[in-house]
Amino acid sequence: MAVLLCSADTAAGQASLILKSGPSAYGTSRAVRTGRGPLSVVQCADGCLYLAVSVSDEVLVLEPDGTGRGRVRVGWAPRCLAPVPGTPFLLVSNAGCDSVSVVDTAEAREVARVDVGREPGAIAVSADGCSAVVCERGAGSAAVLDLSVLAGACRVRVAERIVVGSVHVQPRAVALSGGHAVFACARLDVLPVADLAGGRVDGGVRLPVAGAAPAGIAVMGEGGYALATLERAGAFAVVDLLEWTVSRLVALGAGPRGITIDPDDGTVYCALAGQRSLAVVHLDGVDLSNADGIPQFEEIPVGAGPSSVALAHVDGVLEAR
Repeated sequence: MAVLLCSADTAAGQASLILKSGPSAYGTSRAVRTGRGPLSVVQCADGCLYLAVSVSDEVLVLEPDGTGRGRVRVGWAPRCLAPVPGTPFLLVSNAGCDSVSVVDTAEAREVARVDVGREPGAIAVSADGCSAVVCERGAGSAAVLDLSVLAGACRVRVAERIVVGSVHVQPRAVALSGGHAVFACARLDVLPVADLAGGRVDGGVRLPVAGAAPAGIAVMGEGGYALATLERAGAFAVVDLLEWTVSRLVALGAGPRGITIDPDDGTVYCALAGQRSLAVVHLDGVDLSNADGIPQFEEIPVGAGPSSVALAHVDGVLEAR
C-alpha cells in the first residue's frame, strides 16, 4: 500500500494529489478542482478524501484518484476536519456559524451539530476517540468535546472550555500529547500548554523568534517532540515535550502553515503558502535535541497558497495508474 499526499491549495481552488511510492519517490501532482477556498483535507475510514471548502456549507468527497463521490451538507464555512479513530464519524468545524458538525461517512450525512465558541477551526481528537479539542479562534479559547456518546445517540456536547488567552491571541492549531494540549496561536510568542484533566493552561513553550506567527503543529512518533510551523519565520520549531523547550529551528521557506508527519518513516510535510509548494523534510538520523546536523530537504510544486497537507493510504489499483 502506497501513500498519497493531499494538499489543499487555497488560492488555486484545488486539491493536489501526489502519489508517494517510496523514499523520495513522488509521482506527478494531480490537480482536482474544488471550488473557492479549500482549507483542509483528510482521509476517513471509508478510504475517501474529505475536503473542507470554506466558501460553502458542504464538504467535498473524493475517491483517492480524484474522482468526485459527492458532497455532505454541514454548517456555513467549514474550516477544519478530524476523523474520530475507530468510527465512521468525521468532525467538521464550521467557522461561519460557530458550530461543529458530526458527519457519519457511512451514511454521507450530518448526524449531529454542537454549538461552540466564536470561529471554530483546528480540531485534535484523542487516540481513543473519546474526546476532541476545538480551537475557538475568535474567542481565544478551546472547547473540549465529549465524544464518548458517539456510539449511541450522537449527542456530542461541550464538556468544558479552556481559556487559551485573550480574544486577540487567535489559537489556530492544536496537538495532543498525553494529557496535554499544545496550541499554536497567531499572536503569541509562546505555545500555550493546557492540562486537559485540570481544564486550564498551566504552562507554555517560549519561542525563540518574536512575532513568528505560529500556524500549525504536529506531534512526532511516541510524543517526544512536536513540530510547530512559524509562518513569518519560514521555519518550524522542534519542541521537546519532556522539557517543554524549543531545541532547534528548521528552515523551510516562505509561509509555512499546515504540517503532518508520516508515522512510518518520520518524513515531515509542510504546506508553504508563499512558495506554491510542499516542503519535504527528512529527519531520520538527525538528533532533534540540539542544532547539530542538517536535515535533507525537498520541495514539491503544487497549486497556489497551500494551507494544509495530509497523508492518505491507497491500494495497488491506484499505484498502478
